[in-house]
Amino acid sequence: MAEGFSVDTADLARYHSQAGALSGEIVGAAKTHLSGNLSLPGNLFGDLGHESGLQNSLTDHLDRMHTHVHSVAGSVHDLGQSVHTAKGDYEFDEQEFGDTFRRILG
Repeated sequence: MAEGFSVDTADLARYHSQAGALSGEIVGAAKTHLSGNLSLPGNLFGDLGHESGLQNSLTDHLDRMHTHVHSVAGSVHDLGQSVHTAKGDYEFDEQEFGDTFRRILG
């Protein structure tokens, strides 16, 4: 078994692309399924809903859920960007080490 590790930069490129697409899908789902439900009609639960705090509680919950979904999408996007940066670092190192090795060999 060989020591060390190897990196397939094509895999990293695919991961970056897929993470970007997934992030977009998450945002799209939030816009499609959540954005229309961010506010509840004031009379949805009548006076009891206001007096009991149910109206405000559900509105707060919907807002937190919407924020969380967008946060998840942002995290997926950021992870994809980090993988893309790592790909560039690996490619740079590969070139740099190869150039140094070729220079030593003369």
